Amino acid sequence: MKREDVEYKSKKDFVTYVDKLSEERIKNFILSVYPDHSFLGEEEGSSGSQSSEYRWIVDPLDGTKNYINGFEIFAVSVALEKDNEIIAGAIYIPMLDKLYWAGKGTGAYMNGTKISVSNRPVDMAVIATGFPFRYQEEIDIYLKAFREAMITFSAVRRPGAAAVDLAMTAEGVFDGFFEMKLSVWDIAAGVLLVEEAGGIFTNFNGTRELDGNVVAGGEEIHKILFDIVQRNLV
Repeated sequence: MKREDVEYKSKKDFVTYVDKLSEERIKNFILSVYPDHSFLGEEEGSSGSQSSEYRWIVDPLDGTKNYINGFEIFAVSVALEKDNEIIAGAIYIPMLDKLYWAGKGTGAYMNGTKISVSNRPVDMAVIATGFPFRYQEEIDIYLKAFREAMITFSAVRRPGAAAVDLAMTAEGVFDGFFEMKLSVWDIAAGVLLVEEAGGIFTNFNGTRELDGNVVAGGEEIHKILFDIVQRNLV
């Protein structure tokens, strides 16, 4: 990718023409089919009917820095919300050709195969996370939680795309995931995938509100990870 194709949104935060084009095409398609629905995208914000009970929440390219640098872990995330409840979601990882989707009450799937969260023991569990790179004032407290997770579980990984982390937690590739100060478009589809795959999602307060803080995984891993977050990040 050429340097002129990359724009700075803020320090350490980037956007490319691919982010913008992806969002524009997704928005145009959705609103052509559902003209009375609301749309929220990372790049352009809200559009469509703002009085609708339905809202589409889209991250057109989660993992932009990975994409810019040629690291092939990035994804498109699309979720549908009705009356503040996520009822459908899909995440596509193009370089792996993995399409995840879920509907409320219908289970979670990857390329047509039903998926479920893992049941590995704690000493074999691998946790995914993400660093609060936009919030450097939070790094010290975050590193306390990171350290405890490293000691508690078999390994901790940081791929750099929350949508991918959540999809792979739903698939059982990762056993759990935690991150702080995300945006709703980063997590809306992914948390539904985890829940429909038999896992648990909460924020740091223990509720299901999409406030940007996430703890997700199977029942046992979620409990241990939630306790780590409570000790260090709340």
